[in-house]
Amino acid sequence: MRATSTNIVAWKVFQAITKTGSLSRAAIELDLSVSKLSRLLAQLEDDLGETLIDRSRHPLRPTAFGQKVLAKLKTVLPLWCEFEDFLNAEKGLHHVVRLSTPVGIGRFYLNKQLAEYHKIAPHIVIEASIEQGVEALLNHEVDVVFLPYRPNNPSLKIYPAMHAFTMPVASPEYLRRFGTPASPEDLVRHTLVLKAGENFPQATHLLLRDHRCPVQWKHVIFHHDMLNIKDAVVNGYGIALDVPLGMILDELRQKTLVPVLNGWHRDYWDYSIATRKEDDQQTAVGRFAAWYAKRATQEIDSRREEGFRILGVNPDSL
Repeated sequence: MRATSTNIVAWKVFQAITKTGSLSRAAIELDLSVSKLSRLLAQLEDDLGETLIDRSRHPLRPTAFGQKVLAKLKTVLPLWCEFEDFLNAEKGLHHVVRLSTPVGIGRFYLNKQLAEYHKIAPHIVIEASIEQGVEALLNHEVDVVFLPYRPNNPSLKIYPAMHAFTMPVASPEYLRRFGTPASPEDLVRHTLVLKAGENFPQATHLLLRDHRCPVQWKHVIFHHDMLNIKDAVVNGYGIALDVPLGMILDELRQKTLVPVLNGWHRDYWDYSIATRKEDDQQTAVGRFAAWYAKRATQEIDSRREEGFRILGVNPDSL
């Protein structure tokens, strides 16, 4: 077997063509010229003495032999990429992955999670920023974004993350001064402290089992930073609807924040981790994004469950 068949780039070329169905799109995905990509594929087929891609059809598809090779390659190639990562780490080479998260996520959860990932992939350097979105991702200003929704964009690879849940909370001092709302309709006499931000799904309704009530207020304060919202409600400036239970565990234990409206909660929304489509799990960016989506979901779900335990709430009853 000659040199090309042991060239990992040639095998990535073959896989990219089967995924995109096009030489030009595969070349863009791998950042290669079409001529170099075609040459690597031809050399690979020559080494093997077999045709891998049926060029008579468009979009391009693997031959019967190519399908057998592809099935095995899907198992082998990620392991080889991990081996490359290991060698790079041993040689002291580093790969920078630029991550953007919401302000609250970045300040509250991120350091612990990045320390964990450093143990898994010490050659990966995470460069963190805040509040950048899909436009920055597609403009190659960042590589991974943590989004408070799941975009429908064919240029993106989406890793679903947590299903968000929050309930109204306030400080005992605020409730002593302004009264405790007995129903969602009573919020029209209160100040709400709400999350704002690009693409953040603003609370429009509160839910309780089959009941749904629109959110109303007398006054409203908007913050982009979830931790500023937490600080505002702890200090008695209003009622928050958007703060995750996992961010206020100590306050719930100490009763400096308490739930209001007896089980009503805001409407649900979904988070996601997004990369550019070409950054699949055979790339450093894709491997980090897949890990981060899973790890962030585990962390936030675990802390939310702890919040329910502190409050003595059965989430199935809500």
